[in-house]
Amino acid sequence: MNPIVVQTAVALLLSVPTFMLAIGNTWTSYTLPILESEDSPIGYPITKSDSNLVSSVIMLGSLTSIVIVGYISDRIGRKKTEILSGLCFVLAWSTIATAKNVTQLVIGRFIIGLGTGLHFVTGVVYIGEISQASIRGALLTIMSFMYNLGTLASYTEGWFCSYEVINYLNLTTAVTFILLAMCLKETPVYLLRIGKEKEAIKSLKFYRGASKVTQEILDEIVYLKSQLINENINEIEMKIPQLQHEKEMLNEENNLKTGGIIKSNSAWTTLRTSTSARRALIVLLVQINLCVFMGMIAVQAFAGQFFQQAAPSFSPHLCSVILAIIVTITSGVAVFIVEIIPRRVLMISTCFLSGCCMACLASMQHFTWAPEWGIPLVMILYCVVFQLGSGSIPFIQIAECLPPQLNSFGTSVVMCSLFIANFILLFIFKPAVDTLGLSGVFLAFACVNFLTAFVCYLIMRETRRVPFETVQSTFERGYLYRRQKSY
Repeated sequence: MNPIVVQTAVALLLSVPTFMLAIGNTWTSYTLPILESEDSPIGYPITKSDSNLVSSVIMLGSLTSIVIVGYISDRIGRKKTEILSGLCFVLAWSTIATAKNVTQLVIGRFIIGLGTGLHFVTGVVYIGEISQASIRGALLTIMSFMYNLGTLASYTEGWFCSYEVINYLNLTTAVTFILLAMCLKETPVYLLRIGKEKEAIKSLKFYRGASKVTQEILDEIVYLKSQLINENINEIEMKIPQLQHEKEMLNEENNLKTGGIIKSNSAWTTLRTSTSARRALIVLLVQINLCVFMGMIAVQAFAGQFFQQAAPSFSPHLCSVILAIIVTITSGVAVFIVEIIPRRVLMISTCFLSGCCMACLASMQHFTWAPEWGIPLVMILYCVVFQLGSGSIPFIQIAECLPPQLNSFGTSVVMCSLFIANFILLFIFKPAVDTLGLSGVFLAFACVNFLTAFVCYLIMRETRRVPFETVQSTFERGYLYRRQKSY
């Protein structure tokens, strides 16, 4: 079978929890009015304070699990952690579907957060460890596409389905994901880390769509082992005959004897001893936190309001669906764009263009010089530009910049900072609007967009189809990016 087809199918499956996360995040936008009504499905209307708790507790659950998911993923494996994430979604939607009081709703939402934290880290690591370098960026961008598709599906559910049907549809999705995820194989990188070399070869064969073990697969196993034990690839070519012998034994269905667990450095040891790993992690943290403050959350918060002003005859549900369709299509286009345009070019240009959009929104809001449809149009343009670059590239680079020993821990740290930054932004957003006005906040976001473009120009690495060793060597020379003569 074609390896690209296999890896794409697996990436789509591993992005289903991202799809469910989007549904969980937007679920409150159309269910809270129902729960606050006299005909509340739990038997009584919930209060405004209850609504705030139901909405926000998902983030608390995410922060709780994201702190420990790196350890869990390294202990039980990527596959089992993803299944555990799916079990969280099953338990959560079962609790919500049968809830008869606010406490059960809060518990269900908290468990969704737990599953979110488990998946956000493990999903990136899983896809990064099974994918070929030539399509890794596209496969990781599928997660962003599935999140936006989940948002669209959620708004559509809210428009057409009853409260009970919505909950059971989400429960069915979670159960289906677990059943399909059980058919996957553990990643070859993790299997090599725990010394299961025979299983690692079988896993790599599966993810490369091969019917038998080939020399290319054995060479890739050698390369993966070299990364785990910090050896230079040129120094371990002598091991290929040994692996060829293992291949013959595997084809003859004999037992493969490995020399024990591969002794790879722990995450803390790697951070302490590897300058390039520390710098890579810091650069990723800077990039992803700047992207949070670029203003996408503001556009999402006010898009419905401005859409209704521009088109009063449209229902709020229809406005939300229209925006979700546009964003979903754009993120689908991004899956192909990221493997065509260099990462730095795409990131810097989209940051600059989104900054222009934010500056335009600020001037429109402050000076009221544009027609009513002008603000929604620029908001749509901003969403398109953001999704093409800034919304996906920082996540792609997590898998392309961090060494294997730091995959789980480093991804966990980056995602934890992402959630904290989102929390801070949500916390200060309303007071900032009250103090500066919406135009002032849009202007501040424009400044952050331009700052992000400048910072990325200085420190962001080019990773599209660049060997991992070359990427790491750029971090060895310092934080500032210096263009290589050739790759």
